[in-house]
Amino acid sequence: MAKPFFPIALCLSLLVVSPTQAAKPEKDQAREAAVHFFEDYAALKKTSEVVGLPNMQQLDAISHHFIPKLHRIFYISLREQHRCRSREKPTPWSSGDLFTSNNDGFTSFTIDPSITNQYGRQSTVHFTLEKDGKIQQWDDEVILRKENGEWMIYDIEYHALFATNKMGKSLQSVIDKNPAC
Repeated sequence: MAKPFFPIALCLSLLVVSPTQAAKPEKDQAREAAVHFFEDYAALKKTSEVVGLPNMQQLDAISHHFIPKLHRIFYISLREQHRCRSREKPTPWSSGDLFTSNNDGFTSFTIDPSITNQYGRQSTVHFTLEKDGKIQQWDDEVILRKENGEWMIYDIEYHALFATNKMGKSLQSVIDKNPAC
């Protein structure tokens, strides 16, 4: 009678003795895409003063991170900005940092692992600005969507309580205003 149980006992003992390999966590490609964008944007800000809406050359340097719709919105906004300037009207999006709640930008950032949302994925971005010996910190959300097999920036939601002119808005809602003047 002991013989039918032998194969089962052998299998169970092998499971106990053999090391089990833990499943490797999958790479968080959406988070990595957000990190690459903010790294590239920070590098661009160091080499080229980005104020308000990036100019054409600045936009070309970072636009590969954007979904096509956001890319189009930026180029339309540049056209609108030029139209306002040519009519000697106030030029929209000509000051501040459009990619964070803080118009003064940031000096460093960290990004949480992404979570699923209605557009694809989102991550909380923790920003820090060190300026004039003071440190300011706030969180925004970066929304990512998969386009052509790559995670790309869909939008950025502003959440800093001190940014009263941006709080509760997003990058798309701020720059997608036509006509702007």
